[in-house]
Amino acid sequence: MHFRPRRLIRGFHLCALFMAIAAACPFAQAGEILASAAAGESTRVTGDGRILNEDTAGVSLRLEEAAGHLSVEFNYTAKALDVSAFRDLAVRVKNGASAELDVVITGVSDLPAQLSHTVQGRFLVRPDEAGDLRALMTRPALPDNHPFVKRLGNLYAFPWGMQKHWQNVAAEAIRRVTVSLDWVNAEAGQTVVLTRPFGIGNYTTNPAALKTMKLPLVDTFGQTNGADWPGKVKQPQELREDAARDLALAARFTGPREGRDRFGGLADGPALKATGFFRVEKIDGVWWFVDPEGRLFWSQGVNGVGGASDTSTKGRQELFPAADRDAKRIAYYTKNLRLKDGEKGWQEKHVATTVARLFDWGMNTIGAWSSAEVINTRRVPYTLIVHVNTQGFGANRKIPDPYSDAFKDSLKANLSRLTADHAGSPWLLGVFIDNELEWMGNYDLVEAIMGSPEKTPARRALVAFLDERYGGIEALNAAWKTKFKTIAAIAPKAGKSGGEAYAKDLLDFLGQFAATYFRECREAMNTYLPNHLYLGCRFNTSNAAVSEAASRYCDVISANVYRYQVADFTIKTTEDRPYLISEFHFGVRDYGVWGVGLTGAANARNQADLYRAYLSDALANPNVIGTHWFMWSDNIATGRSDGENYGVGLVTVVDRPNETLVNAIRNVSDKLYDYRLHPRPGLLDAPAEKP
Repeated sequence: MHFRPRRLIRGFHLCALFMAIAAACPFAQAGEILASAAAGESTRVTGDGRILNEDTAGVSLRLEEAAGHLSVEFNYTAKALDVSAFRDLAVRVKNGASAELDVVITGVSDLPAQLSHTVQGRFLVRPDEAGDLRALMTRPALPDNHPFVKRLGNLYAFPWGMQKHWQNVAAEAIRRVTVSLDWVNAEAGQTVVLTRPFGIGNYTTNPAALKTMKLPLVDTFGQTNGADWPGKVKQPQELREDAARDLALAARFTGPREGRDRFGGLADGPALKATGFFRVEKIDGVWWFVDPEGRLFWSQGVNGVGGASDTSTKGRQELFPAADRDAKRIAYYTKNLRLKDGEKGWQEKHVATTVARLFDWGMNTIGAWSSAEVINTRRVPYTLIVHVNTQGFGANRKIPDPYSDAFKDSLKANLSRLTADHAGSPWLLGVFIDNELEWMGNYDLVEAIMGSPEKTPARRALVAFLDERYGGIEALNAAWKTKFKTIAAIAPKAGKSGGEAYAKDLLDFLGQFAATYFRECREAMNTYLPNHLYLGCRFNTSNAAVSEAASRYCDVISANVYRYQVADFTIKTTEDRPYLISEFHFGVRDYGVWGVGLTGAANARNQADLYRAYLSDALANPNVIGTHWFMWSDNIATGRSDGENYGVGLVTVVDRPNETLVNAIRNVSDKLYDYRLHPRPGLLDAPAEKP
């Protein structure tokens, strides 16, 4: 139902209430810039609620149903909302309902191109809770000659609120902000109060900010100077004390949590066919992994287990302590493990601690790019990832040519190396081949192939495909409305006038190209690892022709899904297949790292809530059979080799667990199988205690 916006005529004024919300806010940080935005031109409410009161400060809403969905849309059509001076887009919320609110805030600056120009955040607001819900506004990358970049390197995030992302928002020109609310188990008639959207948080790209930076930027442990947080290490002795506690943990957690079999499957669940290896099966309309003992298995994993990326000192030695400046690259995580566990035997102690943590937290899968030493314990199911030869086409450098001998030889060589150690392992969940290939949208990839040199195997395959379809250049020219002399002379410029036939032909060839790639991978898996699951190529783009081809050859379709909601996540297929979410995360700035990742959280509390919400969504999706968090360890503030510096780890650079997050993981782990087997409205239960 659509409620027309209206102004207050009588009743209480909201400003006083909003001031009370600000005073009670558990999320606001001292010393931050805060500014209200001008009221939007119009407010639109749809769903299971209505506006009780509205003024320039915001709206008071009545929930009309005990469980429902409500959307409040603030539109800025006459004059854009300008929050360019701030880091975050925010809305203050007072939850007057007896149920937890699941709130999603979405701001858009370019309505026709929303995918690329959006800011979003998701929040769980407890009953009677009030506070600022704040989403980081990512921005376009700074130029290479910007003083921030020249001084600190080409980082993804800088200390003063600037984070780059391919999906960014024009903060000076927000055209629409939507606040969506979902709830269950409330009472009809209860109220929720929202302010209008506003900007909050310190943000600048002014080079003068560099003068405020404390050098060296990181301390001897790789932690950021100039800030403090719970768990920050001050003395080496603290790490040695950690070692004693962690070894006690390793002695205590020697296997999966209660109710799980040795693989982490549901011990007291249905007894299915046991093959000695992992497989997949659809049961009552819901997909599952089935572990080697025939038990239901849902993969709760993490990438990069046991390791961390290093950082470069080149051209920025002053950012590091004097003792570290002579090294070209520094692996602070490893350096800290040596301090913690001693030079002799530190690897073995670290592996024992890492495996015990997985058991303690309830995680049952070692994801991609993980430590071989942890994998080789054969105590936790694991995945493998191989990267084969990618020739690329034109500007697209990350795609294989499946028609080429170079690709086929590389594929066989990579998989054959795994045979001796892994072909007979019951612990191998499956194998990824490649990661985030540049399949591109529509038929752009085929146009890149068409523009490649004539000797390129994929281009020759395209010419043969078109020759077989048309039988000669005359028929092709008639269909495409072109004047090529031969099929071998085709060029992508025909796309400007090719019309429907051109588009159909290129999409059809894209399907053949993708099918050739996935078929070659499938056949190589059958040869070298015949008992194990082929988990696909970890999609990060959506292209129906490609995913349909993947479904004909992959056992499981993997995708790296960096979004806030996945309950309705789907992939276009021709064959019914399960999905594995092979990467996701929600990053924070709480531990001295400035980047919040590809999907961010406002703080550690919000990060823990987002993990619970995301896993709830995934478990409710009948096709999703697992989620793998990215990554085991936080990046260092000075960034890995590509500049990525995200606070997304389960552990910090000093190998201390981010307790608020891992507590949420434990909570989800305890209830995971029950929630999957007995679906119900709402999210997994909140933790017994607030983080």
